[in-house]
Amino acid sequence: MLDLWRSRTLNEKMMWGLILVLIIGIATRWRYVWGEIASAFGGYFE
Repeated sequence: MLDLWRSRTLNEKMMWGLILVLIIGIATRWRYVWGEIASAFGGYFE
């Protein structure tokens, strides 16, 4: 499995990484996640 990954070009690796980030982002709803993080940090910096 690792050899299969190593044989990929950089462009292919970046494409798979982008797909993975998009899937995770859609699944977790970035706005909700970042809103929670922003409100948590906002409490520290007030």
